[in-house]
Amino acid sequence: MWIMTLIGGVMVGCMASMPPGPTAILCIQRNISKGFRSGITTGLGIATSDTIYASIAFFSLSFVTGFIESNMLLIKGIAGILISIFGVNIFLKKTDTQLRQNRSQKHTASWRDYLSGFLMSFANPAYILVHIALIATVKSLGFYDTDEGPFSNASMILGIFMGCAGWWFALSSLFKMVRKYFRPRHLVLINRISGIIITLVGVSLIISMISNLQINFHLNEIFQTK
Repeated sequence: MWIMTLIGGVMVGCMASMPPGPTAILCIQRNISKGFRSGITTGLGIATSDTIYASIAFFSLSFVTGFIESNMLLIKGIAGILISIFGVNIFLKKTDTQLRQNRSQKHTASWRDYLSGFLMSFANPAYILVHIALIATVKSLGFYDTDEGPFSNASMILGIFMGCAGWWFALSSLFKMVRKYFRPRHLVLINRISGIIITLVGVSLIISMISNLQINFHLNEIFQTK
Protein backbone atom coordinates (compact mmCIF):
# COMPACT_ATOMS: atom_id res chain seq x y z
CA MET A 1 0.00 0.00 0.00
CA TRP A 2 1.27 3.47 -0.88
CA ILE A 3 0.91 4.72 2.71
CA MET A 4 3.59 2.25 3.83
CA THR A 5 5.92 3.56 1.12
CA LEU A 6 5.21 7.11 2.30
CA ILE A 7 6.07 6.12 5.87
CA GLY A 8 9.26 4.47 4.62
CA GLY A 9 10.21 7.70 2.86
CA VAL A 10 9.58 9.71 6.03
CA MET A 11 11.83 7.31 7.92
CA VAL A 12 14.60 7.76 5.35
CA GLY A 13 14.27 11.55 5.45
CA CYS A 14 14.40 11.70 9.25
CA MET A 15 17.31 9.29 9.61
CA ALA A 16 19.32 11.06 6.89
CA SER A 17 18.83 14.44 8.58
CA MET A 18 19.49 13.45 12.19
CA PRO A 19 23.30 13.00 12.21
CA PRO A 20 24.99 16.25 13.35
CA GLY A 21 27.03 18.06 10.71
CA PRO A 22 27.65 21.46 9.15
CA THR A 23 24.03 21.69 7.92
CA ALA A 24 22.68 21.17 11.44
CA ILE A 25 25.10 23.73 12.84
CA LEU A 26 24.06 26.24 10.17
CA CYS A 27 20.36 25.66 10.92
CA ILE A 28 20.90 26.04 14.67
CA GLN A 29 22.96 29.21 14.18
CA ARG A 30 20.24 30.70 11.97
CA ASN A 31 17.53 29.85 14.50
CA ILE A 32 19.36 31.55 17.34
CA SER A 33 20.76 34.52 15.45
CA LYS A 34 17.85 35.31 13.11
CA GLY A 35 14.82 33.44 14.41
CA PHE A 36 12.44 30.59 13.61
CA ARG A 37 11.55 31.78 10.11
CA SER A 38 15.19 31.86 9.06
CA GLY A 39 15.86 28.49 10.65
CA ILE A 40 12.96 26.69 8.97
CA THR A 41 13.71 28.33 5.61
CA THR A 42 17.31 27.15 5.86
CA GLY A 43 16.01 23.69 6.79
CA LEU A 44 13.74 23.61 3.74
CA GLY A 45 16.74 24.37 1.53
CA ILE A 46 18.60 21.47 3.13
CA ALA A 47 15.56 19.21 2.70
CA THR A 48 15.32 20.10 -0.99
CA SER A 49 18.96 19.18 -1.57
CA ASP A 50 18.61 15.93 0.38
CA THR A 51 15.51 15.02 -1.65
CA ILE A 52 17.42 15.54 -4.90
CA TYR A 53 20.20 13.23 -3.74
CA ALA A 54 17.64 10.73 -2.44
CA SER A 55 15.92 10.75 -5.84
CA ILE A 56 19.24 10.01 -7.55
CA ALA A 57 19.84 7.14 -5.13
CA PHE A 58 16.28 5.81 -5.36
CA PHE A 59 16.08 5.76 -9.14
CA SER A 60 19.67 4.50 -9.42
CA LEU A 61 20.72 7.19 -11.89
CA SER A 62 24.02 5.54 -12.70
CA PHE A 63 25.20 8.29 -15.04
CA VAL A 64 24.89 10.85 -12.20
CA THR A 65 26.54 8.66 -9.57
CA GLY A 66 29.24 7.74 -12.11
CA PHE A 67 29.93 11.42 -12.78
CA ILE A 68 30.15 12.14 -9.06
CA GLU A 69 32.48 9.20 -8.42
CA SER A 70 34.79 10.13 -11.31
CA ASN A 71 34.92 13.79 -10.25
CA MET A 72 34.87 13.29 -6.48
CA LEU A 73 38.18 15.10 -5.93
CA LEU A 74 37.01 18.19 -7.78
CA ILE A 75 33.67 18.10 -5.96
CA LYS A 76 35.46 17.80 -2.63
CA GLY A 77 37.56 20.84 -3.44
CA ILE A 78 34.58 22.96 -4.51
CA ALA A 79 32.54 21.81 -1.52
CA GLY A 80 35.42 22.56 0.83
CA ILE A 81 35.78 26.09 -0.52
CA LEU A 82 32.04 26.80 -0.33
CA ILE A 83 31.70 25.44 3.19
CA SER A 84 34.81 27.33 4.33
CA ILE A 85 33.37 30.59 2.94
CA PHE A 86 30.14 29.96 4.86
CA GLY A 87 32.10 29.31 8.04
CA VAL A 88 34.38 32.34 7.76
CA ASN A 89 31.39 34.58 6.98
CA ILE A 90 29.57 33.37 10.10
CA PHE A 91 32.71 33.72 12.24
CA LEU A 92 33.32 37.32 11.13
CA LYS A 93 29.68 38.39 11.43
CA LYS A 94 29.37 41.29 13.90
CA THR A 95 26.46 41.04 16.30
CA ASP A 96 25.23 44.62 15.97
CA THR A 97 25.43 44.47 12.17
CA GLN A 98 23.60 41.15 12.13
CA LEU A 99 20.80 42.41 14.38
CA ARG A 100 20.29 45.45 12.15
CA GLN A 101 20.21 43.22 9.07
CA ASN A 102 17.67 40.92 10.72
CA ARG A 103 15.34 43.87 11.29
CA SER A 104 15.79 45.43 7.84
CA GLN A 105 15.77 42.26 5.72
CA LYS A 106 12.89 40.28 7.15
CA HIS A 107 11.18 39.93 3.79
CA THR A 108 14.23 39.66 1.52
CA ALA A 109 16.47 37.30 3.44
CA SER A 110 14.29 34.18 3.15
CA TRP A 111 15.51 33.20 -0.30
CA ARG A 112 19.11 33.72 0.85
CA ASP A 113 18.57 31.46 3.85
CA TYR A 114 16.96 28.84 1.60
CA LEU A 115 19.75 29.05 -0.97
CA SER A 116 22.53 28.88 1.60
CA GLY A 117 20.93 25.82 3.24
CA PHE A 118 20.53 24.18 -0.15
CA LEU A 119 24.14 24.87 -1.18
CA MET A 120 25.55 23.76 2.17
CA SER A 121 23.82 20.40 1.82
CA PHE A 122 24.33 20.07 -1.94
CA ALA A 123 28.08 20.60 -1.47
CA ASN A 124 28.30 17.10 0.01
CA PRO A 125 27.37 14.51 -2.66
CA ALA A 126 28.35 11.73 -0.26
CA TYR A 127 24.75 12.01 0.97
CA ILE A 128 23.84 9.84 -2.02
CA LEU A 129 25.60 6.89 -0.36
CA VAL A 130 23.70 7.55 2.87
CA HIS A 131 20.38 7.55 1.05
CA ILE A 132 21.25 4.39 -0.90
CA ALA A 133 21.86 2.55 2.38
CA LEU A 134 18.74 3.94 4.10
CA ILE A 135 16.42 3.31 1.15
CA ALA A 136 17.70 -0.26 0.88
CA THR A 137 17.05 -0.70 4.61
CA VAL A 138 13.43 0.48 4.54
CA LYS A 139 12.76 -1.58 1.42
CA SER A 140 14.07 -4.68 3.18
CA LEU A 141 11.72 -3.92 6.09
CA GLY A 142 8.74 -3.94 3.73
CA PHE A 143 8.14 -0.20 3.46
CA TYR A 144 7.85 -0.25 -0.32
CA ASP A 145 5.11 -1.63 -2.52
CA THR A 146 6.36 -2.53 -5.99
CA ASP A 147 2.79 -3.13 -7.19
CA GLU A 148 1.97 0.58 -6.97
CA GLY A 149 4.49 1.46 -9.71
CA PRO A 150 5.11 5.17 -10.36
CA PHE A 151 2.69 6.17 -7.57
CA SER A 152 4.77 4.21 -5.07
CA ASN A 153 7.94 5.90 -6.33
CA ALA A 154 6.34 9.32 -5.93
CA SER A 155 5.21 8.38 -2.42
CA MET A 156 8.75 7.43 -1.44
CA ILE A 157 10.25 10.72 -2.70
CA LEU A 158 7.45 12.78 -1.11
CA GLY A 159 7.96 10.92 2.15
CA ILE A 160 11.70 11.61 2.10
CA PHE A 161 11.06 15.34 1.67
CA MET A 162 8.44 15.28 4.44
CA GLY A 163 10.86 13.46 6.75
CA CYS A 164 13.70 15.90 6.07
CA ALA A 165 11.48 18.97 6.35
CA GLY A 166 9.80 17.59 9.48
CA TRP A 167 13.15 17.09 11.19
CA TRP A 168 14.29 20.65 10.49
CA PHE A 169 10.90 22.00 11.56
CA ALA A 170 11.19 20.12 14.86
CA LEU A 171 14.74 21.38 15.39
CA SER A 172 13.73 24.96 14.58
CA SER A 173 10.74 24.72 16.94
CA LEU A 174 13.00 23.52 19.75
CA PHE A 175 15.39 26.43 19.37
CA LYS A 176 12.46 28.83 19.00
CA MET A 177 11.52 27.97 22.58
CA VAL A 178 15.02 28.55 23.98
CA ARG A 179 15.98 31.53 21.79
CA LYS A 180 14.59 34.03 24.30
CA TYR A 181 17.32 33.04 26.76
CA PHE A 182 20.11 34.09 24.39
CA ARG A 183 21.64 37.56 24.57
CA PRO A 184 23.86 39.41 22.06
CA ARG A 185 26.99 38.24 23.88
CA HIS A 186 25.80 34.67 23.49
CA LEU A 187 25.24 35.31 19.80
CA VAL A 188 28.88 36.31 19.39
CA LEU A 189 30.01 33.04 20.97
CA ILE A 190 27.57 31.01 18.86
CA ASN A 191 28.79 32.69 15.68
CA ARG A 192 32.42 32.03 16.60
CA ILE A 193 31.89 28.36 17.50
CA SER A 194 29.63 27.69 14.50
CA GLY A 195 32.00 29.49 12.16
CA ILE A 196 35.03 27.55 13.40
CA ILE A 197 33.30 24.15 13.13
CA ILE A 198 31.91 24.80 9.65
CA THR A 199 35.24 26.20 8.44
CA LEU A 200 37.10 23.17 9.79
CA VAL A 201 34.73 20.88 7.89
CA GLY A 202 35.45 22.80 4.69
CA VAL A 203 39.20 22.81 5.28
CA SER A 204 39.18 19.07 5.99
CA LEU A 205 37.54 18.47 2.61
CA ILE A 206 40.21 20.57 0.89
CA ILE A 207 42.99 18.73 2.73
CA SER A 208 41.41 15.40 1.80
CA MET A 209 41.33 16.45 -1.85
CA ILE A 210 45.00 17.54 -1.78
CA SER A 211 46.14 14.35 -0.04
CA ASN A 212 44.24 12.18 -2.52
CA LEU A 213 45.79 14.11 -5.41
CA GLN A 214 49.24 13.53 -3.97
CA ILE A 215 48.55 9.81 -3.52
CA ASN A 216 47.28 9.50 -7.09
CA PHE A 217 50.31 11.44 -8.37
CA HIS A 218 52.74 9.13 -6.56
CA LEU A 219 50.88 6.04 -7.78
CA ASN A 220 51.09 7.30 -11.35
CA GLU A 221 54.83 7.86 -10.94
CA ILE A 222 55.29 4.32 -9.62
CA PHE A 223 53.36 2.77 -12.50
CA GLN A 224 55.22 4.86 -15.06
CA THR A 225 58.62 3.75 -13.76
CA LYS A 226 57.69 0.08 -13.99
